Amino acid sequence: MSTVLIITMAFVLMFSHQASAGGILQIPSKDSLAHCIQSCGDIDISYPFGVGSDCFRQGFQLTCNYSTKHHPSKLFLGSSSSSAIQITRMEVDPSGAYLATPIIFHLATRPGSTNNTYNMSWKALAEGITIGSDNTLFVAGCDFDVTLLEYGTGDIIGSCTSRCAGKKVPNGGPCNGIGCCLIPFSRDLPGFRAKLVSTNTTATQSDWLHPGIMGIVTRDGSYYMNNATDIVSSWKDARNIGDAMLIVSIMDQPSCESAQMHNASYACSSGSSCQDSSSAGTGYHCYCSSYGLYDNNPYILDGCPQQDYNPKPNERCHTSSSCGTITVPFPFGIEEGCFANERFRLNCTSGNLTIVASQLVQYNVTNRWKMGH
Repeated sequence: MSTVLIITMAFVLMFSHQASAGGILQIPSKDSLAHCIQSCGDIDISYPFGVGSDCFRQGFQLTCNYSTKHHPSKLFLGSSSSSAIQITRMEVDPSGAYLATPIIFHLATRPGSTNNTYNMSWKALAEGITIGSDNTLFVAGCDFDVTLLEYGTGDIIGSCTSRCAGKKVPNGGPCNGIGCCLIPFSRDLPGFRAKLVSTNTTATQSDWLHPGIMGIVTRDGSYYMNNATDIVSSWKDARNIGDAMLIVSIMDQPSCESAQMHNASYACSSGSSCQDSSSAGTGYHCYCSSYGLYDNNPYILDGCPQQDYNPKPNERCHTSSSCGTITVPFPFGIEEGCFANERFRLNCTSGNLTIVASQLVQYNVTNRWKMGH
């Protein structure tokens, strides 16, 4: 799927391995990155992200705070762990660079106060990071109106209301305006502000298990839309709540056209393609034009290998061959020139058909299914 990072704000221990300032502005090879830290705790690290000198693209610096007996290792996006974003999962996807972050709010209401307005806000810590349009804001609690605004411009993204009809926050059911409401993000945003107006502050305070108002932003909107139970049950401990998705762009040039004119610092490797960032409004990201290989990386040399797919077998090959009782249709094949590429090459030994996955692994083929269009 995509470069994905899951993040939260936190202060951390003093002994951390911090990346050097600056960052790489050329396309590195796998060999040149061999000295770099490959993981932090149980989180794998993939370029353009990196920890340490000559290990990260400019703007993708990480800091690893190493574990102790009572504190597991933590990974942060940024040069200083005390002010950076904590990463709890990362993926690098052929389509670009992405982050995912738990964005969670707990608001204490003020019964009897004349001020019945509350705010939830989130803003990216650095230019080039935006929150994606496939996120949804969920707000749980009783008797309030919510308006979601774009951070900075104040443009209205959407609104919702929650009512409890004098009762406590429901423990289950869908998020349909009874104790829970939601607002889908309609576009990528550099940040947001949610304005909440409470219509009855005493209602939320009457439920001691769920005091005040809780808000989350998550990419799993379709799930929580029908399972508000999980939101309410996470009121005191939201570690298992689904994460929001962020998008990260290359920001050393404003567009693909400009980046390609500055070839020495162009981030996209040979075989990859460039796309202007629609989310950040400036910058760009790289992606592999050929999909299907999970370990493709458009930011390193030879990171997007071409699939050299041969759509037709050689004339001497039959449209299908056989091994024992198993028919082998194209694009699979046994003889040289009779398969579409090496990934479709099969071996037939004493009537047994195998496919080689690596030098150490091979699979026996016992049957086959032909996929229709």
